[in-house]
Amino acid sequence: MSFSLPIGMNIHRWGTPFFAYDKSHLSDNLDACRELGIKLIRYNNSFRSENAARDISTVVGEVKKRDMQMMLVIDDQGWRDKEVTGEIDSLEEYYENYMYCIADSLKGKIEIYQLFNEMDIAGMRGDIANIILPGKDGREKGEYDSILWERAVASVKGAIKGIKKGDPDAKTCVNFAWWHTALIYEMYRRGCDFDIIGIDWYSDCEEVSSIDKLIDDVKKNIPGKDFIICETNFWMHPMGRDPVEKQNALKVKELRDENQKKWVPEFIEKIVGLKDPSILGIVFYELLDEPYYEKEDYCGEAHFGFIECDANGGNKLKKPAYESLKNCIKNLNL
Repeated sequence: MSFSLPIGMNIHRWGTPFFAYDKSHLSDNLDACRELGIKLIRYNNSFRSENAARDISTVVGEVKKRDMQMMLVIDDQGWRDKEVTGEIDSLEEYYENYMYCIADSLKGKIEIYQLFNEMDIAGMRGDIANIILPGKDGREKGEYDSILWERAVASVKGAIKGIKKGDPDAKTCVNFAWWHTALIYEMYRRGCDFDIIGIDWYSDCEEVSSIDKLIDDVKKNIPGKDFIICETNFWMHPMGRDPVEKQNALKVKELRDENQKKWVPEFIEKIVGLKDPSILGIVFYELLDEPYYEKEDYCGEAHFGFIECDANGGNKLKKPAYESLKNCIKNLNL
């Protein structure tokens, strides 16, 4: 039997000016995912209000109608701010209660809970521009803010307890980007028993290293766990470390679209070729472009989508990578 794995797609919450995901377009967006052959929807939201809870239930209902699974990202930023969450000694209890309320209200509806998002980058004070430079690769504790390091561990430990108490059958996932392994290894050593290890890995990472080497390293330090690639795509954001020619090429729509079209199936085929049953899936970030981010100057974050659209999620136009992804999923029978 040939190795297979589900392909997922990220979508965002609605109701803020930051995202193109308008509530009125939810059905259209999920229909596009189904047309692509997507099996898993990764949805970013937090649970701060009754409205947010109803929004999640609405999304879950529409996802289930289309026979897709649901991965809910609780991207709560309060763990970084003691004025919001209290001193570090209270964080574990705070997030145990917080996550319990979410899981209990959605019991049986969410297959995977991702607990926070890229705590490693936050713990390194958001140094995304140097994410893959030597000496800033996230493999040593000294590269992290010591206070944020402790808060991250306590928050995840409490969050896992809360999810497991509220919905014992749901899986928990903690993610990190690039080779930022030090923090997740510390979480594991200190009793954070997450079910799935999430990796965020974009095309610029592949230019420098290889994800199979990273997975091998994680397996040696945290044995017996499953993996999911929480975010991946062709990297479109210029970095100061890049040659000027590369930075300029990313700003040219035709070149950007062609590179995305080419890279997406190549990466899928690479992961499938590993034939590693511990890899549960690949999630692409993301379905729609986010025009909000592009204000006065080019911003790669605004172009990660497989579908172009306006700031309200309307006037959609499928990019070349849309058909490329669709054909890859179909041809590989994923």
